[in-house]
Amino acid sequence: MEKSTQSMRFRLLCMVFIVMLLVAGYVSYQMYRVAVKESGMYQEMANSQQFKTMTIAANRGSIYDSNGQVLAQSVTVYTVFVDPKTFMERDLDRENDIVAALSDNLGVKSEEIREKLHKDNQYQIIAKDVSKTTVQAIMDTLNKSSEEKSEMKKQGLEIKKDVTSVGATPTAKRYYPHNDLAASVIGHLHYDGYGIYGLESYYDDYLTGVDGKIITAVDAHQQEVPYKYKQSYDAQDGDSIYTNLDTTIQYYTEKALKQAVEDNNAKNRGCAIVMECKTGKILAMATENGYDLNAPAEIYDEKDKNNLMNILAEQGEEAYEKERATVWNKQWRNKAISELYFPGSVFKVVTGSAALEEHAISLEDTYYCKGYMQVGPETIHCWTTHGGHGTQNFVQAMTNSCNPAFMTIGQTLGAKAFSDYFKAFGLTEKTGIDLPAETDSIYVPYSRMSVVDLSVSAFGQANKITPLQMITAYAAVVNGGYLVTPYIVNKIVDADGNIVKEFEPTIKRQVISEETSAIMRDVLHQVVTVNSGSNVCIEGYSLGGKSGTSQKLDENPAGDTYVSSYCAFYPYDDPEIIMLVMVDEPRNGKYYGSAVAAPAVSQALTEILPYMGYYAEYSEEDISNLDVTIPSVVGSDVSSAQATLEALELKTKTVGNGDTVVRQVPSAGDAMPKGCTAVLYTEDGIEPEYVYVPDITGKTLDGANKAIANAGLNLKPLGGAAKKADARCSGVSNYKDQYVEVGTIIEAYFIVDDETG
Repeated sequence: MEKSTQSMRFRLLCMVFIVMLLVAGYVSYQMYRVAVKESGMYQEMANSQQFKTMTIAANRGSIYDSNGQVLAQSVTVYTVFVDPKTFMERDLDRENDIVAALSDNLGVKSEEIREKLHKDNQYQIIAKDVSKTTVQAIMDTLNKSSEEKSEMKKQGLEIKKDVTSVGATPTAKRYYPHNDLAASVIGHLHYDGYGIYGLESYYDDYLTGVDGKIITAVDAHQQEVPYKYKQSYDAQDGDSIYTNLDTTIQYYTEKALKQAVEDNNAKNRGCAIVMECKTGKILAMATENGYDLNAPAEIYDEKDKNNLMNILAEQGEEAYEKERATVWNKQWRNKAISELYFPGSVFKVVTGSAALEEHAISLEDTYYCKGYMQVGPETIHCWTTHGGHGTQNFVQAMTNSCNPAFMTIGQTLGAKAFSDYFKAFGLTEKTGIDLPAETDSIYVPYSRMSVVDLSVSAFGQANKITPLQMITAYAAVVNGGYLVTPYIVNKIVDADGNIVKEFEPTIKRQVISEETSAIMRDVLHQVVTVNSGSNVCIEGYSLGGKSGTSQKLDENPAGDTYVSSYCAFYPYDDPEIIMLVMVDEPRNGKYYGSAVAAPAVSQALTEILPYMGYYAEYSEEDISNLDVTIPSVVGSDVSSAQATLEALELKTKTVGNGDTVVRQVPSAGDAMPKGCTAVLYTEDGIEPEYVYVPDITGKTLDGANKAIANAGLNLKPLGGAAKKADARCSGVSNYKDQYVEVGTIIEAYFIVDDETG
């Protein structure tokens, strides 16, 4: 029995030992898990209970133009909120004061504020994006300063207790002061605050700052403990970027492009680029129609907006949402770098320069055009419908924009050399511009290039490239042969003004020689000036340029959808600035690049060149034909006024029986052609005569002048081709479909509607 008892005791001790060992092992494991393995989690939990962290938002860097004008910047706005729980506990007796202060300053309905005050939670937003001034006005209304309270106490006035259930938290809002200017280049932010388009996206890492923190120890009731437990980490504001864009040049560019898109009822928008020819600096880049950067979700184009409303009414919300996403994608997309097109005849400058560089052709070679050319089984037509251009040399072929001539030039150059130059001009790769979403070209490689492919490629119809690729290649043709990398940003600067990064022009390679480039500059200058000027001519400025008209055969085999473009440079003998305008699917009857896009280039450069410091240089003949700036003759006697105006080769018409001029039309400072008539009023109180501006669309200069003069008005013809016999008026550009006072100057563009130039 004793042995049995000892055995049992031993077994019991063993069991106790094992249990204790297991318990010790378990406790040790749990201590290891808590202290080592999961220490971070528990530390975080402890910190969350013992410390309170407040984030200090960093300011996003600004975006500037080349002159330091703000294109984008972050401003501090406030979110005004109420705490219903605190309101019920402390501020219930001041409900009417709170409702009145918030409603009056924020424009929110009183009923909505009352409803939120009585919610069962601790946070209800009343309004977002509220200015500091408005927030201060609310707080001043609800809470008196210590000085005000002291003064009220002296006067025996009732002092209401401070309201603690209304608050405002600061947030950063991105603001674009120029609204839609350069929208597709600048881009905008996602709702979460990061860039998703344009420069905002490409340079997001630089623009985004590092948020700061204030960490404070708190007690069991989440109240702050003494200051020594507080630690602050300052926010680091984002870097700012200075671009090569010039807001004035951008404005002139967008204005001309908008006019071209509207006048020609373009179905698929348009784009324009202004670039320094030798450096690649982008001075302006526009897509029309654009959008408002301050309201990117708003549909900007009225046609798209109306179409969406029709879809919502007819097909329902699901179809509406799907189509709206498509419209947003188009609206925000930069057409100059993210969409491809057949460049058409503008591309002939590349084919021509390559052939000259390889000595495959010379300026003396001639080409015969009978209106079409048979290439293998294909009959490929020239643009002209008048039996062809006949025999022509290289300059004439370029001026006539003759397709058969350039098919011959392409075949003479050969598929291998053509493909090599196509690549050398940067057309098989992205340009490398500092913008997101640049797309790749689509082209026929040498390995499968047939003679038909080569022939149509030679005049810009087979390969699809971006407008930016085209202007960059064109610049290489005329700037001495150097292919440059286009770029938007000039420098990046930190919050303290230190330069973080600076950008310099990048030359990728020399594609053609200086000699060939000089020849091409002269050829393209002759293209502009032939037969007294083309649609792109600007009086006093020596330009070079080439038009382009292409068919969207991949989308419409019928061939009746077009892309119209024009590319010009100045000065022609030493190019500094180059501009390209492209209008996609014009639908108002005209489609040649020289008729649709060239006037936009002319309109823009007419304003851009003087702004940049390039002043017109006139010959004696030019000076004799310049418009006259009308002087003020108000206050002069009639005979003196007539003599003054007649000396400027202007006619006069006197209205009234007085001896002194009391009013004149046109006004002093207006410019009008010689031979026009100024109306002089010699008595006060005479009612002016108003006439309807006649429609002169389609008329020659002589015909338009007669119609305008018969109405008692003055015609000011615009456009480089206005004096050409075959030029026709494309429409009145001011006072269209209006009644105006007799003597008013009516401006109208005249163009030659063909592919020459």
